[in-house]
Amino acid sequence: MNRTVLLMIFAIADLACILLALTLGSPVSVDPELSVPLDYKGASFFTGLIFIISYYILDCYPLSRRQEVDILPRVTIATLIASVLTGFTFYILEIWRFPRLLYVIQFVLTLLFTSVWRLAYIKLHNRLAYRDRIILFGPGPYENVLDYICENMPEADVLGYVAESNYPVQEVALPYLGQPADILTLGTSKKADLILLMPAADLSGGAASRLLEIRLEHGLQVEDTGSFIERLTQRVPVAEINDTWLLLEYGFSLNSQRLMRRAKRLIDLGTALGLLILSLPVQLLTALFVRLDSPGPVIYCQKRVGKGGKEFTLYKFRSMGHDAEKNGAQWAQVNDPRVTRSGRIIRKLRIDELPQLINVIKGDMSLIGPRPERMEFVQELEKKIPYYYLRHTVKPGITGWAQVSYPYGASEEDARIKLEYDLYYVKNISLMFDLQILLKTIGVILFPSGAR
Repeated sequence: MNRTVLLMIFAIADLACILLALTLGSPVSVDPELSVPLDYKGASFFTGLIFIISYYILDCYPLSRRQEVDILPRVTIATLIASVLTGFTFYILEIWRFPRLLYVIQFVLTLLFTSVWRLAYIKLHNRLAYRDRIILFGPGPYENVLDYICENMPEADVLGYVAESNYPVQEVALPYLGQPADILTLGTSKKADLILLMPAADLSGGAASRLLEIRLEHGLQVEDTGSFIERLTQRVPVAEINDTWLLLEYGFSLNSQRLMRRAKRLIDLGTALGLLILSLPVQLLTALFVRLDSPGPVIYCQKRVGKGGKEFTLYKFRSMGHDAEKNGAQWAQVNDPRVTRSGRIIRKLRIDELPQLINVIKGDMSLIGPRPERMEFVQELEKKIPYYYLRHTVKPGITGWAQVSYPYGASEEDARIKLEYDLYYVKNISLMFDLQILLKTIGVILFPSGAR
């Protein structure tokens, strides 16, 4: 099922839980002559909206196996935050104020109902999940594709591969099903649901017409591996695409949309100025904290690579000792000994990034975009990772899709995975996507996984 549709269904389920909690709590807390849905329409609508936004920010919708691991702690914290926000608003706006007893009952029942339906969904989904039957069409390598499927569709059944009979498969133990000319017979006899076209698949010699027939007449889905993995993981798999795919795929169009660029710049400028003013007290306290904790400058200036591969000076609160890179540029490490006591705190809370609002105002960066890297790392990674240069076709950002989707990266493999998330953002960039990332960033700060 489409992720957006599933997300809407989950949001409706949460809204039903909230309204049910209000309805069940009203007999013991509201005047019998009043009705919560009718006489508290504003308060009910506002409560539902705040709770759903809070659940979304804290990743409380189990769209992937990763989100199922700590779903209950996330729901508990999201419900608590939403209750505090609604309570604070109700205190200010008396017209939207629930009776205090209803406020407490609603919190308890909402937490109970929203937790129960999630647990029931996860258990039912894992038990009844349909096993998609997949055939790989064309020569490999297949290892990366199988890894993606195993990680994101563990219930899927890869039946085997179709290729010329003399094609050797050495890296994986995958059954050989037959030649491309036999795909129509193989697809129907194996009762396949999906045929994945490998990047090097040869569609000549009637293969394309057979695949079209199997799709239109027999209802089998046919998709290239790049698009399939992108849809499945919300990443662009650099090992499964080529120049033709990039050229013909929909997206990668920000630089051709002048209105979109201007709107994004205006939003960046207005938001950065507002956040800079609002965060000034926090920044002053942080500056004092950094200064007292260790010798050296409060603001750390470092050259990073921006749009078009051009370097600019990035500003951060210093979180390491002043001689942290006396031996040259280094990847960050787990429990990095170079990080100061104050640095560990401001990194976890992402406060060290606040001076980059100045970079946004100057136009070097955007609020949302790929994180800028140092030239030393960029030059190294461009040699090893295909299409790494594409992340420099847009402005870098303070936060981005890779930052909210993947833990802090400190290796070449991490850089490859984060690039795949960055390319997904570059391909699908929009103001709504920026808003989604901004909301997710709040959740990452509240649940700081992977900050170093």
